[in-house]
Amino acid sequence: MKSLKATQLLIFILLVTTTIGAQKRYKSEIFNTVESSTDIQYGHAINLKGKDENLLLDVFSPPKSDTNKHRPLLIFIHGGGFKTNTKTGSFSSLLCNSFAKRGYVTASIDYRLGVDKSDENKGHAEAMYRAQQDGKAAIRFFRKNAEAYGIDTSQIFITGSSAGSMTCLAIAYMRETDIPSIIDKGKLGTLEGNSGNEGYSSHVAGVMNCWGSMIDYQWIRAGDAPLFNVAGTADKTVPYDSSYGYNNFRYGSYILYQRCLQVGVPTGWRPFIGAGHTLDNNATKQDSAVQSMAAWLYTQLKIVKGKNEEGVFRWEKEISVFDSLNKVEKYSSNAIMFLGSSYIRFWTNIREDVGYKEIIHRGFGGCNLRDVAYYVKRLVYPHHPKALFMYVGNDITAGEKDKSPDQVFELFKYVVKTIREKYPTMPITWLQISPSEKRWAVWDKVTEANNLIKAYCESNPNLYYIPSSDKFLGEDGKPITKYYRDDKLHYNVEGYKVWGKNIREKWKMEN
Repeated sequence: MKSLKATQLLIFILLVTTTIGAQKRYKSEIFNTVESSTDIQYGHAINLKGKDENLLLDVFSPPKSDTNKHRPLLIFIHGGGFKTNTKTGSFSSLLCNSFAKRGYVTASIDYRLGVDKSDENKGHAEAMYRAQQDGKAAIRFFRKNAEAYGIDTSQIFITGSSAGSMTCLAIAYMRETDIPSIIDKGKLGTLEGNSGNEGYSSHVAGVMNCWGSMIDYQWIRAGDAPLFNVAGTADKTVPYDSSYGYNNFRYGSYILYQRCLQVGVPTGWRPFIGAGHTLDNNATKQDSAVQSMAAWLYTQLKIVKGKNEEGVFRWEKEISVFDSLNKVEKYSSNAIMFLGSSYIRFWTNIREDVGYKEIIHRGFGGCNLRDVAYYVKRLVYPHHPKALFMYVGNDITAGEKDKSPDQVFELFKYVVKTIREKYPTMPITWLQISPSEKRWAVWDKVTEANNLIKAYCESNPNLYYIPSSDKFLGEDGKPITKYYRDDKLHYNVEGYKVWGKNIREKWKMEN
C-alpha cells in the first residue's frame, strides 16, 4: 500500500514538473489570476471642447506573489473612431488579462476623444494627433513610475483596437517632419504634447496593430520598432490593404507588413480570411488573434532577442558578393536559379546532382524567409531565369525565435508576390523543407508549414512543390542518418545526390 502511494506521489510530481516545464513566462499563461488597479491619473490636457481633461488608465499585473520586478509592459489603446468607447471593453479586457497572466504588466488607457466635423480628414488627423500625445504621456508615466509597477523600461510595447492602433502607429513611427500639413501644430503643439510626465522618453520597443491603418506607410523606416499586424480581409470600416480609406487613413495591416519587410523592420501578419472589422467582435477570433500576438511578441523580448539578434542586415556582405557576380556572370535564357539557405549554399555539386549545367547558384547559409524577402530583388531581378527553385529551412528550428507555420506561409507568399512583379509567369518551385535529426522535435510544425505552401502552390498557376521527405525518412519514420553530415542537419554528398535526382525526376528539365 505504501509502495502504491509512493508511486502515485511520484507520478503526480512528474506531471506537475512536466506541466510547469511546458509553460514559459511571457509565452504561456502561467498565472490564474491578476491584480488590477483602476482609474489612475496619468496626466491631463485640453480637449476639443477647450476643457482641461484628466487622463486615466487601468493597470493589470501578475499576482503579488510574482517575484519578478522587471517585467515588459504592454499598453492598450481603445478604438471607437476617436469619438466613442473607453478603456474598459471586452477586447481590452481579454488582451490585458491574457498578457498579465503571462507575466507582463498591462495597461488600458483613456485619451481625449472628439473629431471636428467641419473637415473630416483634418478632424480625424487631429484627433489621432491628440490621442498619440496622450499615449506618449502614458508611456512616460510608466517610465516615471517604473519601480512602483515593476516594469523594465526598455521593454514597453503598445497595441490597440482600430483608432487605438492608428494612435499606436503614430506614436511609434511619426516624426515631427512627418506631421501632415492639415494638422494645426500651432494649436495642438509638438508630437510629445503637454499631457504630462515631461522629461521621460516615449520610445516604444514594438507595436501590435489590430485592424488599424496609417495616413502614410512611409513613416516606417529602417531601424524602427518591430510591428505585428492583425486584420480581417473583409473589413469594410478600415482597410486591411489600400483599396479604400478610413477618412485619410488608407494604408492597412497588409501594406504595413510589406513595408516592414521592404525596409528590414521585424514584422508579422495574421490575416483572418473573410472576417470584418474587429474580427466581427467574435470572441473566438479575437482570442485566436491574442494567441498569435503573444507568440510573436515573445520573440521580440530581450530574453529571446538578446541571445541571438538576427537582423536582415547581417547578410549585406554576402549579398554584396552576389551583386558583384551579377555584373560579371552571364547566363542564357535557359538558366535556372536555385535560391535559399545553407542547403543551397553547401550544394557544391549542384550542377552534377541536378543534371543541369546552367544554374544560377544563390544560397546564403543560415538565412530565413524574412531575409529572402528583404533581398529577393537584388538576388533575382538582375537575371532572367527559365525557372526558380527555392529552399529556405531556418524559420522553424526548435529555437526561441521560431515563427509559426502561418507566419512562414505569409512570408513565402510575399516572396512569390515580389518575384511575380517582374516575372509574372516564370515557374517557381518550393523545395519541401527537409526532415533532420537535429530539428526532429519540430518536424510536425515544419510539416504544417510545408503543407500550407503545398496547398497554395497547387491552387496558383506556375507555382510548384517538390516533396522530398519520402527519400530521407526510413521505415521507422525517422531521418536516414547516412544521408546527413555529422551536424545531423545538412545533407552530405550522398544526400545531395538523392536530393538532386529527386528534383530532376519530379521536374522534367531540358539540358
